[in-house]
Amino acid sequence: MMVKKMGAWMLLALLTLVGDWYGRCYGCLEEERIGLLEIKALTNPNSIYMRDWVEYSSNCCEWYGIECDKTQRRVIRLSLQVARDQSLGDWVLNASLFLPFKELQSLDLSGNGLVGCSENQGFEVLSSKLEVLDLSQNRFNNDKSILSCLTGLSSLKSLDLSDNGLKGSGFKDLSSRLKKLENLDLSWNQYNDTIFSSITGFSSLKSLDLSYNQLTGSTGINSFQLQPMRLGKLENLNLSDNQLNSSILSILSGLSSLKSLDLSNNMVTGSGIVDSFYLTASHDILLIILFLSQEK
Repeated sequence: MMVKKMGAWMLLALLTLVGDWYGRCYGCLEEERIGLLEIKALTNPNSIYMRDWVEYSSNCCEWYGIECDKTQRRVIRLSLQVARDQSLGDWVLNASLFLPFKELQSLDLSGNGLVGCSENQGFEVLSSKLEVLDLSQNRFNNDKSILSCLTGLSSLKSLDLSDNGLKGSGFKDLSSRLKKLENLDLSWNQYNDTIFSSITGFSSLKSLDLSYNQLTGSTGINSFQLQPMRLGKLENLNLSDNQLNSSILSILSGLSSLKSLDLSNNMVTGSGIVDSFYLTASHDILLIILFLSQEK
C-alpha cells in the first residue's frame, strides 16, 4: 500500500513538472495569455493585428506583436501599435492592464488615442524592468497629461513621445524620475525654446530628437548654454526642421560627447560655420556631422 501511495505521489509530481515544462516551452504563462486576451477585448476585439490572439491558441509567444523570453517564456515585448479601435475616442489608460507581464521590457502603445492615465494607475504599477516605451502618435497635447503617466519607471532607457502635440516645460520634473533615460524622442511636437531648460536634467541622455518643433534659439536657451555638462553623455542631437540660426552652434559647443548633429532645414548659414564650431568645441575626438540647410 505504501509503495502504491509513493507511486501515486511520484506520478503527480511528474505530471506537475511536465505540465510546467509544457506551459513554458509551448507558450507563455497562462496568466499572461489571459491578460493578452483581456487587452484585446478592451481595445479592439476585431483588430486585424490581433486575429491570431484567440483563446484556443495557447502558444501566445507566437502571436503578432509578442516576444517572449526564450528561457522563461514570459512576455518581454508587447507591441500594441494602432491596436485600439479609434471609434472608441480618447483613451485614459489604466496601466494595471499590463500587470500580468512581470518581465515586460518593451511596450509599444503608439497610435492609440491616449490622452493620459487614470489617477494612481500610471506606469508606476508596472514591472521596474521596463526599458523601452513608445507613446508616439497619441493625443497627450501637454506635459501635464504625460506626467500623470510617467512615474516609477526607474529602469526606462528609451522613451518616444513624438507626434503628440506636446508643449510646455514639464520635463524638468520628469528628469528626476527617469535617471537612466538614454534615448528621448520629442519630434513632431509644438515645443518652443523653453524645452531647453527642461531637458538639462537628463544626465544619462545619449540621443535627443527635437526635430519638427518650434525652436528659434532666441529665448529660454541660455540655461541650456550654462549647463551643457549636465548633458555630458549626449552623442546624437537632431534639431532639424526648426527655426534655429547660426548662433545655436556656439551654444551647443559645450556638449563634449556630441558625435552627430542634424541642423537641416533651419536658418543656419555661412561658409565659416563648421570651422567656428570646431574651434569653440571642447571635444577630444570630434566626429560631428553637420547637415546645414541652404540660405533661406
